[in-house]
Amino acid sequence: MASLRLRTRRPKIGFGIRRRGKGAEKKIEVKEIDFGERPKYLEDYIAKVREELGEEPQLMEKLDPSLKQQKKFNVIYPIGGGVFIHAYTPPDPNEAFNIYSVVEPPRPSLELFRLIDEALADVISGEEVPRSAEEKRAILMKLIDDVIETVNEEPDYKALLEKRPRKVPVKADFVNYLKYHIIRDKVGVGILEPFLRDPYLEDITCDGVGPIYVVHKYFGNMKSTLGFNNAEELDEFVLKLSEKIGKPISHARPVVDATLPDGSRINIVYGSDVSLRGSNFTIRRVAKIPISVIQLIKWGTFDERIAAYMWMMLREGMSVFICGETASGKTTSLNALAAFIKPTAKIVTIEDTAEVVLPHPNWTRELTRDTGKPESSVTMFDLLKAALRQRPNYIIVGEIRGAEGNIAFQAMQTGHPVMSTFHAADLTRLIQRLTNPPISVPKTNLDSLNIAWFQSAVYTKTGLLARRVITINEIIGYDPATDGIAAIPVFTWDPINDRFVFAGRGASYLLEEKIATMRGISKKDIKIIYDELDMRARYLRLLAEKNIVEYPKVFKAIVSADRLGIEKALKLLEEGKLEL
Repeated sequence: MASLRLRTRRPKIGFGIRRRGKGAEKKIEVKEIDFGERPKYLEDYIAKVREELGEEPQLMEKLDPSLKQQKKFNVIYPIGGGVFIHAYTPPDPNEAFNIYSVVEPPRPSLELFRLIDEALADVISGEEVPRSAEEKRAILMKLIDDVIETVNEEPDYKALLEKRPRKVPVKADFVNYLKYHIIRDKVGVGILEPFLRDPYLEDITCDGVGPIYVVHKYFGNMKSTLGFNNAEELDEFVLKLSEKIGKPISHARPVVDATLPDGSRINIVYGSDVSLRGSNFTIRRVAKIPISVIQLIKWGTFDERIAAYMWMMLREGMSVFICGETASGKTTSLNALAAFIKPTAKIVTIEDTAEVVLPHPNWTRELTRDTGKPESSVTMFDLLKAALRQRPNYIIVGEIRGAEGNIAFQAMQTGHPVMSTFHAADLTRLIQRLTNPPISVPKTNLDSLNIAWFQSAVYTKTGLLARRVITINEIIGYDPATDGIAAIPVFTWDPINDRFVFAGRGASYLLEEKIATMRGISKKDIKIIYDELDMRARYLRLLAEKNIVEYPKVFKAIVSADRLGIEKALKLLEEGKLEL
């Protein structure tokens, strides 16, 4: 990838503008470059594909979820900014991967980039640094307009390099292409920009020199047409990227975890000292708007009864660990389920990288700080201790890995409900990890955790990879006779029929002994609590049938049920009178 850096003749130059008078605080409007619906470079690409594959790719404004069921596909869809993605099954049977082809505006020559670079250096003000990426983008767009002039014929840029004109001649139909690539490299994240624009990607991986691989929501593992040609190019990109995101990497500190500007989580490993194939990075995408409970019900991750059960549990302050292996969808489920916490609750979230997104207005969001020095770093342990002094109704920990787990259990014992994700495939492994170093929670204290939720990435009976809740266990307590933990599996997944089995009325310790007791419901009237579970499940199923899947609307529906009561809210929803 050719990278462009501003080369200036004066020190410490930055993008800046003078703000004077009344317009000083006026927000700069950021406009997307308009390439049209079907620009010429896309038409040229389609013609080339038609010849190579022998068929016309299908153009789709949005991908249809039914594509997930297709073993062969050939589609093109836009991701904004004049960028299109061509996802297709290659005709070569020896090619293991489906192809993720990135169609970008044509890239200008290095000579033109260099001329623009020199011209920008003469007009950029170093008096003020932009306050955001959007502002930097708007300033750069204006400066590009100031240093170019449109012409009908493409000039000889090699000859112009010696003249260094103040106004660089650019063909009229190439101006937007130039702007796209300059903005992509200087304000965006270079070669990664198209990947981060695509809302259908879950993971982006560079294993070293060669192509970048992606995990697509509909098409699974794919090989992209973008990548790095040599180790020097890759090392340079990784160094610049780490500096841009504020976590500089070096041979002395070759591993970095950070957050990209769009909120995605990135892990970078630099150099060949600790990685035999050289520098590499992996990006875990984080949706700006979380996936809702209703969407997960429609996808089959869990059913409406499980969701209704969790609604009742979280509303009453039960502590929950969402457990599973890597990429099992733990954080996605946590974000979705957190909408069930009372809308008036004060919530404190504690994370290494910002992945938890909540709709609650009274939300304190805290992140760790890793400076490489113990005296100036702020750990999960530090933040969790501080959270106990903030009187939260719920503490949400992004992921419990170490000594902070012991503090989490102390928080539960002192009446602070905790939600967290945890790496454990089943209840036995969860207990092993919790009771051994570095967490070291005494077995007698494990009943502070009410629910252990386990989910996994599995192959369904249709042969497709999907996320499923495997089992939900209620933790009863420590049994001194067996030196074990007593637990009840309330829900289990039936892999044969791909459905969820409820243990039945009378099987839930938490509903009968905790929730019913909190509400003053006697044993003889315990039917009331299960009737409510069924009613909430019907409410959620009706939302799914009405295709109300957007997270804000789902949260609004939950708030309405909380304010009106589930019975009245269900009746209004059935009559189509519930405003969402």
